[in-house]
Amino acid sequence: MNAKERTKQHFNQTACDYNNSSDGKFVKPMYESLVNEIQKLPGGKLLDVGCGNGNLFKYLSGSEYELFGVDFSQNMIKEAENNCQENASFKVADAESLPFDSDMFDIIVCNASFHHYIHPDNVLREMHRVLRDGGKLLIGDPYIPTAVRPVMNVLTKFSDKGDYHFYGENEMKKLFKKIGFVPVSFEKTSPRTALHIAEK
Repeated sequence: MNAKERTKQHFNQTACDYNNSSDGKFVKPMYESLVNEIQKLPGGKLLDVGCGNGNLFKYLSGSEYELFGVDFSQNMIKEAENNCQENASFKVADAESLPFDSDMFDIIVCNASFHHYIHPDNVLREMHRVLRDGGKLLIGDPYIPTAVRPVMNVLTKFSDKGDYHFYGENEMKKLFKKIGFVPVSFEKTSPRTALHIAEK
């Protein structure tokens, strides 16, 4: 079973009680930084790639954004549909093949998901395709210190959660530039998390 299938299996199993899981507790502090960045834009269409149970959209309730979420886990999408019944649309989808028209979104969020992707170039190409010119991409992911990261990236082979690769600031910037994004900023949002921002 590769990392993609392990990811699907893990999140299908944890979906019904995600908020109380170790993953749910890890990701909770990341929402504030994301929401602060999102609210700098006046509105528009927002896509959450790897949306999980839709927690992010609860923080955007009553906003001017049209909200769309995709996740590889069918059970997570069921939870998201139950949790967010207003102004949000959800689909089961692979991040490498987003079921949307090109140039559709004003902002794309990917929170605590990017380190699961076994083909990050393909995911970023799809994000680039569906993001409009001038649109913003926000990637929140674990922060692993430079000295420890190589070891952690070896250990991901043994992860039962589908972890695949953890990225540092410079590595992420190189990926952005390779696909055609313009890196904007990097912020360490907590001792264990970071926010990478790019524009199309």
